[in-house]
Amino acid sequence: MAEVEPRSGSEDGSSSRTGILLLCGGAFALLLTGLLLWWREGSRLFTDGLIAAIVACF
Repeated sequence: MAEVEPRSGSEDGSSSRTGILLLCGGAFALLLTGLLLWWREGSRLFTDGLIAAIVACF
């Protein structure tokens, strides 16, 4: 019967670290996109979004 050696923790840690980096990169990209929209559209974007959110609640 063959024995299986346990995995080392470094493989699990690197995949977890990669996932965290991807999530942080996605959040940063969303932040940059929001800043770009704010820069181009200004307060109109906020006002339209706020009105749409209030209407969606009712």
